[in-house]
Amino acid sequence: MGEGDNVRQAPSYAAASVVNLASGQSSWIAPNTLVALMGRDLSSSTRARQDSDLSGGVLPLSLPGTGVTVTVNGLLTPVEYVSPDVVVFAVPAEFAPGPASIVLTHNGLAGPNVRVDLKPYAPELFESSNGWVLARHASSMRWVSDAEPAAPSDEVILYATGLGPTTPPQLSRRPPRSASPLADPSLLAVRVGGAGVPTQRITYAGATEGLPGMYEIRLKLADFTEDDPQVEIAMDEIACVRSLRLHLRNHLPPRHVQ
Repeated sequence: MGEGDNVRQAPSYAAASVVNLASGQSSWIAPNTLVALMGRDLSSSTRARQDSDLSGGVLPLSLPGTGVTVTVNGLLTPVEYVSPDVVVFAVPAEFAPGPASIVLTHNGLAGPNVRVDLKPYAPELFESSNGWVLARHASSMRWVSDAEPAAPSDEVILYATGLGPTTPPQLSRRPPRSASPLADPSLLAVRVGGAGVPTQRITYAGATEGLPGMYEIRLKLADFTEDDPQVEIAMDEIACVRSLRLHLRNHLPPRHVQ
């Protein structure tokens, strides 16, 4: 056995590898945003957070058996997923925009202290597959897909991160257990097929129950919508980095036969 075979490696990562989970964009992070920290030697195991990991409705600061912790500005932050090369966590919702330091520790070995700049908002939509937005049919809660597309006038649910404060406020160790709409829903703008969605068609925008850092936008599509339209969001005129397409088909009535 070589002299260095038992030497454990400290986690290795950089500020540029701390990215918005929805878009993979670095430097695009806000309070209560889901973040992926990518690197090497981050963990010796792979595990996702499960509902059974909560104790009294409180999220664990380290997933059982992983030995992985993350601090943001010195505050231990619950993690959602760990693996040797990716760790996912939500930036504490209690923080204000501005500089923040992040440190990941694995079994007592700390990685570098990297600094990121928290934006007021970092709005991004999650995707289900390459270029397609993650969405559900509100009526059935089935996923919108090419096999089960949405249609004009349907109500759909989109999933996002980085949309900012809610009412009541989110707490970093307690996932939301009830409806928590955006603190100022007037700041949210949604565009489908290039057209802005009127506020009266957005029936809910806020935290997703049970999932820290996750938001949902429930909206009624326009009566006339092009097939597979582009979908974009913005908060307080801070626009998402990328747009995604929504699986949608116009179902034309059958031709009348004389």
